[in-house]
Amino acid sequence: MEATPNLLSSLKRLRLFHELAPNQIKRIFAACRQRTIEAGEVMCQAGQDSDRMFVVLAGTISISSPEGTELATEQGVTTTGETGVLSGEVRCATVRAVDEVTALELERRTLLRIMQDDGSLAVRLYRNAMMLVREKLMATNQRLEQALSKV
Repeated sequence: MEATPNLLSSLKRLRLFHELAPNQIKRIFAACRQRTIEAGEVMCQAGQDSDRMFVVLAGTISISSPEGTELATEQGVTTTGETGVLSGEVRCATVRAVDEVTALELERRTLLRIMQDDGSLAVRLYRNAMMLVREKLMATNQRLEQALSKV
């Protein structure tokens, strides 16, 4: 897949890549492998090592708790698996392709090598991941509040 200006612009709009320089985004992009993930295929399994993350370019993913409760669905363009890759913790959710998904796959060891070579990129990625977690927590709090108000 070619790093077209359109694709790079889409990646730059993702929260994880916010405020990264174009050359930093290109370096991450160059380390990715494009994948087509079939409907129903598990991309990340709760309890397994966080050895890769995905940039979902097209398609829909479902995020479920370890017990199998669907927590959310997301459509491309989005990221998944990034917080586990950056924290090194095991997966806390299962991510499955709802329909055919086109994604960029980035292995943890490759990303860590890039971050080791570029400290400013590392700082921005960690900050952006923290902001992603914050946004997800706020959305979860809203959903809980709405659910509890109906009881």
